[in-house]
Amino acid sequence: MADYLVTYDFRVGAPSQYKEFVECAEIEGLVYVYDLGDELARLTNTTIWGAFPDKKAAKAAFERAQTAAEKNLGRKIVLEKRVITQMADVFVRSDIKKPRDARWTKSTKFETCRAHQKNDPFFAY
Repeated sequence: MADYLVTYDFRVGAPSQYKEFVECAEIEGLVYVYDLGDELARLTNTTIWGAFPDKKAAKAAFERAQTAAEKNLGRKIVLEKRVITQMADVFVRSDIKKPRDARWTKSTKFETCRAHQKNDPFFAY
């Protein structure tokens, strides 16, 4: 398994689809909280990451999340741009970061990030 970063743009729609998409993406293993080592950070808007066997699996997870969000919203979400890349040597700077909370620290960095995204009000979307 490798870490994959996905950055994307949707055409603006009403109601806004971003919150719904992020919730569906989390279920598919894509989150916006990233482990910096000593701290966790929120990635830039419309950027998510997850651990997948290959880029095809990351793309499929994104597409499942988009389809689920469309179903929940009752309308099509138009994907304008998307980049999926394997994360190798990553530098992240974020103004939204904090140390891990022991209540949500799990056995892997991904599960720790996911638990903080779901439970820590500091990282609320």
